[in-house]
Amino acid sequence: MNYCNYCGVSVDHVTCPLCHRKVAESIDNEVKLYPDYPDMILKKRRTFIAKIVTFLSIVMASTCFVINLLVNPDYLWSLYVVGGALYLFVTMNHTILSSAHTGSKIVLQVISLSSVLVIVDITSVFQRWSVNFAIPLIIIMATLLITIIILKKRMRWREYVGYILAMIGIGFVPIGLYITGIATILWACAGTSLYALLTLIGMLLFSSKTFKEEFIRRFHL
Repeated sequence: MNYCNYCGVSVDHVTCPLCHRKVAESIDNEVKLYPDYPDMILKKRRTFIAKIVTFLSIVMASTCFVINLLVNPDYLWSLYVVGGALYLFVTMNHTILSSAHTGSKIVLQVISLSSVLVIVDITSVFQRWSVNFAIPLIIIMATLLITIIILKKRMRWREYVGYILAMIGIGFVPIGLYITGIATILWACAGTSLYALLTLIGMLLFSSKTFKEEFIRRFHL
């Protein structure tokens, strides 16, 4: 059987029935019961590195926190280190070393980076720059990135539907922060929510019928 590199399917034809592109001929039709030896070595190395990063993150965060409580408990500077350690843990174990879906990596990066920035902001007398400017910008950039990926990989858009909808939902968080008084800059919060709404409307208007059906199915409309 031949293999289509664009759609990721095996077909008996010279051209793929899905994207109508020429497919590559399969050289090895044998079923691999075990992964290649280099792949196993790489997986073991990634697992070992992930364990090292996890251990170092725990050591760094816990050591600084204990020293902070013993020396100067009135000023919790160790929260900077704890936030950085948590972000390092997420970035290395889930974004770099993990084989998780790209959409999942983007969404988790938004959540983890936003959390770290809020921690840093609160520790530095909470001037609200994190909720007023940083988080809205991060949400807009992440939503735009997933949108670009969907437009470039039209044949694989189903894999990203859940993630773009998740980012659209997260896009309405800043306006909620403004309503509750946590954020104070209306135009930044409202602009982020407006961008999320326009992204949703644009995808419903210009996408295929299949996307609309998938959207309705996921929300049980």
